[in-house]
Amino acid sequence: MSASPRNVLVTGGTKGIGRAVARRLATEGHRVTCVYRGDDAAREACAREFSESGLTVDFERVDLTEAPAVSALFTRLAQAEREPDILVNAAGLTRDAPLAFLSVTDFDAVLSANLRSTFLTCQQAVKPMVRRRFGRIINFSSPAALLGNEGQVAYAAAKAGVLGLTKTLAREVARYGITVNAVSPGVVMTEMTAHVPKERLAELVRRTPLQRAGTPEEIAGMVRMLCADEASYITGQCLSIDGGLS
Repeated sequence: MSASPRNVLVTGGTKGIGRAVARRLATEGHRVTCVYRGDDAAREACAREFSESGLTVDFERVDLTEAPAVSALFTRLAQAEREPDILVNAAGLTRDAPLAFLSVTDFDAVLSANLRSTFLTCQQAVKPMVRRRFGRIINFSSPAALLGNEGQVAYAAAKAGVLGLTKTLAREVARYGITVNAVSPGVVMTEMTAHVPKERLAELVRRTPLQRAGTPEEIAGMVRMLCADEASYITGQCLSIDGGLS
C-alpha cells in the first residue's frame, strides 16, 4: 500500500509500540515527530537507533496531560511547518490494582495519561486537518476496553473512553476527509508489559488463540496500513491486533 509523504506526530514515540510505529513511518518517508514525557535516556537511545538506520526523526518533550503544554506543542509544530497530517496516539500508562484497592490518585493518573492526552492532542490536530481537508488519526485502545481485565479497572475504563472518543470524532470530521480509527493490541512485549507478573502474562498468552505474544512491529504494520492512501474509506473502526484474544 502507498502513502504520500506526510507530517506525522507519534505520542509515546520513544518506547515500545510507539517507537516501532515511528520507525516504520519514518522508513516510509514520512517526517516524524516523537513526543515523550520525560525519559531522556530512552529518547537518546531512540535517536541513536534511528540515526544509525539513516532516519531523521524530531523529538518533543511534552506532558500531554497538560492542555497549555499540548497547545504550545502544536504552535511550535505549526511554526516549523510540521503540523501533523497523521496523528498516532500511542502514549499510555497503567497502574494495576483491584478496584477496592485502587487509589483515586492512580485512577486519575491512568485516565489522564490514556484518555485526557488523547482528547487534547486530537482537539489540537483536527483544526489544521479540517483546513487542509485531510487527516489520519489513529488512537490506541485495548482488549480490556471490551472484555475487562482483572486488576485493570482504570486502564479498561480509559481505553473504553478512547474507543468512544474515536468513534464519535470519526463521525464529526468525516466530511472533511479525516479518518479516525483505533487499534487494539493484545499481549505485546514492551516496557509496559515487562512490569506485569509472569504468571499473568502466561495466562493471557494461553487465552490467545495464536498462543504467543505479538511484537511492536506487527502493530506498527497495521498503523502503517491505516495511514496509507488506500485506507481512505476506513473510519470509526477499532481494529484488533491481538492474536484472536478478543
